[in-house]
Amino acid sequence: MAHLFQRLTAATFLLMAGLLPNKPAMAVAPPDAPADFLALTAWMSSADGNVGNVLVEVDVNGVKDWGRPDADGRIDLLLPADAEAVIHFSKPGHLTKTVTVDTHNMQQGSFRGKRRAVSFGVELVPEAGSATAATPGAVGAIAFTPTSGALLVQGGQHTMPARRQKVEF
Repeated sequence: MAHLFQRLTAATFLLMAGLLPNKPAMAVAPPDAPADFLALTAWMSSADGNVGNVLVEVDVNGVKDWGRPDADGRIDLLLPADAEAVIHFSKPGHLTKTVTVDTHNMQQGSFRGKRRAVSFGVELVPEAGSATAATPGAVGAIAFTPTSGALLVQGGQHTMPARRQKVEF
């Protein structure tokens, strides 16, 4: 019991001194979504720690919208079932990253009528010093299997001349 008291006293001191966070670390739940929507949470990070000027552009079945992450780098999206979405993450001076999401089979198999949520991270990296590197196409793809509705994730990153990279929105 004395050992527990010592540990609590030390933790209280560190907390009061500002050396420990005053909130416990915890994952934030994805937004509630009806069963016919996918709750998608993307977490952005940047080498300079600033995500305030990140732009997130979303094209869902030809309908376009945009937004910015919160101060922690989080953005929440609700994507309808049976949709294809292309999400661009951009920041001045950094490579644009694109993630595709196909929700066509998310209600298959044992997932029928259930809520679905996916979280992922996007690291925005500075452009190389020259105009020789850019990220073409999607760096990630999220989909669901046609028979079971299980999550499928693909990732990859390639470089190409920056003059060939153009995101039109």
